Order: sequence, then C-alpha cells, then structure tokens
Amino acid sequence: MSGNYEQLEIDVRLESERDLKDNVSRVIQFAYSKRKLEADTYGHPIQAVRNKHEGYGIAAEAWNKIQIKEKDIKNGMGDYLALLQVQGEEAIQSCARLYDAALNLAVEAISMAADMNRVLNDLYYGAPKTPLEEYAEELEEGSEAEFEEAELNEAEEDEEE
Repeated sequence: MSGNYEQLEIDVRLESERDLKDNVSRVIQFAYSKRKLEADTYGHPIQAVRNKHEGYGIAAEAWNKIQIKEKDIKNGMGDYLALLQVQGEEAIQSCARLYDAALNLAVEAISMAADMNRVLNDLYYGAPKTPLEEYAEELEEGSEAEFEEAELNEAEEDEEE
C-alpha cells in the first residue's frame, strides 16, 4: 500500500447549522466587545486575567450560572409534562416559561463563551514571551531573511523514488 493518499473531511452539517454557528460566534464576539467597551466607557476597565487559575475561577462562576439555568429548564420540562393531560391554556403558559428558560440558558452560555474568549486573549496575548519566541519575532521584523530548505534525509529520498 503506497503512502500517496489524501485525507478529506466532509462537512455534512446543514447550511443552516453552519450559519447558526457562525452567527452565534459573531454574537459571542459582540458580547465580548460590548462588555469591554462599557467597562472602559464607565471607567471600570476589566482587569486582565493573570494566570490559568484566575481563568478557571471565571469559568467556574459562569458554569455555575449555566447550571442554574439548566435546572430551570429541567423543572420547566417537568411542569410541561405534567400539564399535557390538562385541558386549557396552562400547557401553553408552561411552554412559554420553557422558552424563556431556554433563552436564559443561551444567554448564559454566550456569556460564558465571551468570558472564555477574554481568558484566552489575556492568557495567550498577555503571556510573557519565551526567549525563543522573542528571537523568532526579531527575525521576522528585523530582516528579510530567507530560510533554506533542509536537505532530504535518506528515508525521505527513498519515499520520493
């Protein structure tokens, strides 16, 4: 069996699913930017996340809020189920409460994603650079040096033949 094959990945999601994910991603970025802008506008800038432990604390707080909203949905499902056999509009009201609970869960999930975006940005971009990273940046900025391709080793030469 030769090694001349290519692995392809086929995205089998519906276009609406891809669009929804893209749109939710935009909403998360909007929430992140809006929080930052409001904090800066009102003179209370958001402190940078200094380490992974602070990041975990932020994640844990957001997760706790999500769990509370999940519990509201679970209770709403129980209420809705109990009202299936009842005549009248009570089941519709229960459905409306369930919708509201799901909406609140989505808001908290988006809020957590915005928080995690902040943690990622602060820890990744705010982290001190290693000497190797600094050296690589100097090479990129300071010169138009071209890198030479390494010569093929014996195993690579055998593969090409």
